[in-house]
Formats: sequence, structure tokens, C-alpha cells
Amino acid sequence: MSASTLSPPPGAARTETQLSREKKLIAALTVLALALRVSSLSRSLFTDEAYSLALAQRGFPHMLGLFGYEANGTPYPIVLWPLIRIFGESETLLRLPAVLAGTASVPALWWAARRYTTPAAALVAAALLALNPMAVFYSQFARPYAFVMLAACLAFGALPRALQRGGARGPWVGYVLAMALLAYCDILAAPIAIPAQALIAWRAGRDAFRRWLLSLGALLLCCVPLLIAAAIAHGRRNALYWLPKPDRGLVMLALQEFAGGFSEVSAVRWATIGAGAVVVGAALWSLRGRGAGAERSTLVTAIAWGILPPLLLLIVSFARPLFWPRYAIIALPGLCLLFAVAGEHLWRSRRGLLLAAPCIGAIALVSLFADVRQRDKRQENWPPAAAWLRAARTSSQPVILDNVLSLPVLGYYDAAFRAPGGESVVQEWHDRPLPVNVVGFKDPGGYGAVANGPPSAAEIAALARRGAGTVWMLTAQYDKTLQGDLRTGPPVAWSRAHCRVQTRESTGVWVMRASSCRG
Repeated sequence: MSASTLSPPPGAARTETQLSREKKLIAALTVLALALRVSSLSRSLFTDEAYSLALAQRGFPHMLGLFGYEANGTPYPIVLWPLIRIFGESETLLRLPAVLAGTASVPALWWAARRYTTPAAALVAAALLALNPMAVFYSQFARPYAFVMLAACLAFGALPRALQRGGARGPWVGYVLAMALLAYCDILAAPIAIPAQALIAWRAGRDAFRRWLLSLGALLLCCVPLLIAAAIAHGRRNALYWLPKPDRGLVMLALQEFAGGFSEVSAVRWATIGAGAVVVGAALWSLRGRGAGAERSTLVTAIAWGILPPLLLLIVSFARPLFWPRYAIIALPGLCLLFAVAGEHLWRSRRGLLLAAPCIGAIALVSLFADVRQRDKRQENWPPAAAWLRAARTSSQPVILDNVLSLPVLGYYDAAFRAPGGESVVQEWHDRPLPVNVVGFKDPGGYGAVANGPPSAAEIAALARRGAGTVWMLTAQYDKTLQGDLRTGPPVAWSRAHCRVQTRESTGVWVMRASSCRG
């Protein structure tokens, strides 16, 4: 099949006036996307976000060296590095690169979709991505997931343009750079994107497919530093030790996150899945006959982008767990394109319009509802815990951290838990000492050189003696399946039997003060 099959279908030609109207609409959608993404930037940091800051706080060569621990997602701290030195370290600033990348993904998907479908469907795809609650949430998250969405849109948009222009170097350079950005943002994302892109290249003909294979060689060369850093990091620890094997619960979690974000409303999930299934199923049914090869190929391409990546991760995870919803976020723009392409095919007829319009409208409305519901969603809420520690703890009183992974985010909210120069402390990196009177534990298989938790009763008793009868314990980011519930474990039982105990709990964070301890 020739490269011409990658061109927009008949009727997609645009006059200058039509193109101007499209640009105005995509500009309005981009403004809407930005408005949704700046709505909750000051909520408490999540532990993972604090690692982006910790990397960016180091000197630039030092930060590059630490990629031997944190090989995945390197573009985010690199972008943060100059920003925090100019504008400070507020939650809003730390999340600003994600906001901009997530917002830019909307016009990027429109730009990409114009090579696969009609102008109207490209706008619908962009609108669905602008509203999608998962896309909104991870565009407010100081990690590289919004970068993954943007890079995926750029790569899937650059590839058909490169295939159409044959040996022209510029489009191929753009494609390779977009794929390299994708790989550096998430080392798993580029491999799971390749099967869908192989389908696109195969449709363009043998010569085009050969050029695509050559471009993958160039991509591999670009990724040599990433592969070296990943090999070093893997030699130090298994970054994915905590991932479970796929089961029904994990699949339901993924469906909820892709459809409803963190709204915790299952009706949003089922409404989105139901409406999407109806539109895609009806489109596939109507294209079952002969004479619809080009339209069917476009729909299959969208399916390959939107469904194949998470499906591949799930299949591999039965042998070695690799799947977590956000690791498959590369598929989210593809799903939006899939719904739009299916709807575009249906709405050409009056009967199809009566089916497609309510379904696409329902997806958009429940997405907006989920966006509102998740505005105040926190994965962890650190300010209350840090405020209590600042107000009631003296520097001589020991603090037990289980998991020690939470030290950087605790230090963000309480300067007593930072290094003397004000930098976040990451115990695993061994480049800054633990703050005075901080004792860290980890779950079995976790990061760092500290002991496996939970602490024993004897250990908490010894620390209480060191603190003249007072010891604190903070639990967050621990694995209940490996360590049990630390809030009711041996150290808490000893404390309740021998001390005056006070506890406070917020989302994802539990703090105990054991004072006036006897014995």
C-alpha cells in the first residue's frame, strides 16, 4: 500500500478560512485544557514528586551522575534545574513543566490526528484529551507523565509526515527526536509504541518501512546514555520490585484511572467505557464489508495506538510485572483518537449521528464531572504532619521513618529534615547525611541501605531512651503486604503499653508521638 493511504481521507481538504476556523477552535480547546490543569497546583506533593526536586537541587554534573539511580524520567529534573534557581521551589513551580506539557499535548494531538482523519475528528480527539481526567491529573504532577503524552503525540504525528516525504531528512529527524524524548521520559514507553508505528510504516510501502527501520537505528544511538544509566540503576536495585502481577483489581484500577482519573466515581468509568465501546463497536460493524479499506485501516491504526501499548504491558506482566496505569499513559491520546475516528465514521449518516453524538457527548460530560471531583484529590497530605512535627518536636527527639523514601517530601515541608545546605535528603544516594535523630527503615526489597521495617519493640524503646522518654514515628509509602499495618504493629503496641501516645493521620501519612515512656 502506498504512502498516499496515510493522507487525510477525501473531503478533508481545507480552505484558508476553514483552517483559520480550526486554529481558533484548537486555541480555545488549549485554553480550556490550561484552565483545567492549573486548578489544583498547590495541593500537597506526592513522595515521587519530591524526587524530581531533589535531583534538580543538585549541581548539574552531580544531577547527571545521580541518573545512575534515577534513570527514568530524566527530562523533568533537567527542565526544573534552571527554573528552581530563578523562581523558587513552590508546589506550583515544580508542577509547571507538567502543566505546560499536558496543555501542549492538546494541539499536538490535533496536529498528529490531521494525518489520520478529518479536521472535525481531529478537533474531537483534541477536545477529549483536553477534558480527560487522567490527562488533567498527570498534567498537575511533577513527574514526566505529561511529557510522555506530548512526546507520543509528536512522534505519531511526525511519523506519517516522514513516511510521505520519502528521503527528506527533516521529518525523520523530528520523528527520532520525539521518540528519544519519549524514551528518556519513560524507558518502557518507546518499546510499546513501536508495534503501532510498525503498522503505520508497513502501510506506507516497503521503501518507507525500510527508512523507518533505519530511523530506529538512529533512535537506538540517541538512547545509548539512557541505556547505560538504566543498566547502572538496575545493578543497584530493582526499581519495579513493588509491581504486582496482573489481576482483576489491577485491570479495574487501570480502567478507572484512564476513564475517570482520580475522581473515585465508578459510574464515570462505566459511562466512558460503555459509550466508547458502543461508538467503536458500531464503527467496526459498519466497516465489516468490502470497499472500506482506507477507513478500516485508519480505525485499526487508532486501535493500535490506544489499546496495544497497555495490552502489551499487561501480557508481559504475567511473566515479569511491568504494568501500572500511569506507565501506559502513552495510550491515552490514542484512545481519544480512536473514539473520534469511530465517531467521525458514524456521524456521516443521520442514524450514525444519532448514535455517535450522544456517546461522544457523554464521554466529554462525564470527563468534565470527573475533573471537578478530583480537584482536591491528594495522594498524600504532608502539611498537617509537618506542622505538628515543627510545633511539638525538639531536635533531640528521634523520628522513625518507615519508609525512608518519604524523607525528601517530609523535608520539603519541614526544614529540620533537610541537609544543612537546604537540599532534600535521599538516603539511597548517599550524597547527603541523614538529618540528626532520623532513623530510617524500608520495606523488604525497597531502596536504600537502611534496615527492613517495621522496627522492633526493642528498637523503639532504645530510641525513646535516647530522646529522654519521647520518640516519634511516621509511616508513609510502606508495603502493607510485606510489613503489615505499621499503625498497629509491635512498635505501636509497645508505645501504647509504656508511653503516652498521640496520633494524627492525613491522606497517606500517619504520625505517632510516644512521650513519657517508662522503662
